[in-house]
Amino acid sequence: MSRKVLVVDDEQEIVDFMERFLIRKGISVVKAGTGEFAVEICKKEMPDCVFLDIQMPGKDGISTLIELRQLSSSLKVIMITGKDDVDLKEKAAHAGALDYITKPLDLSDLHRKIQTYILNT
Repeated sequence: MSRKVLVVDDEQEIVDFMERFLIRKGISVVKAGTGEFAVEICKKEMPDCVFLDIQMPGKDGISTLIELRQLSSSLKVIMITGKDDVDLKEKAAHAGALDYITKPLDLSDLHRKIQTYILNT
């Protein structure tokens, strides 16, 4: 069964890194650099999971998450954060995020999240 993941981050290096990592796991990847584009993508083709940056220009990750939840309450969303900020993590969890990963990305942590939320479902 083919899995599809949406990676949303305004940092192109993060998006490219995650795309290469996910493709090696046999997962197809859709990419977005903004929250607005992420919502449009999800309206057209709902992915199995979204990796969503919290801090982006324009529509931030929390606002994007809230809008994605309106589209699908069952969509799996994992936040990406460069700041280990407890308040942001609590806001994201309250808005419906399942989990989070921190930048710089840790390969073993990313692998665990992929196994837990994408491959084992």
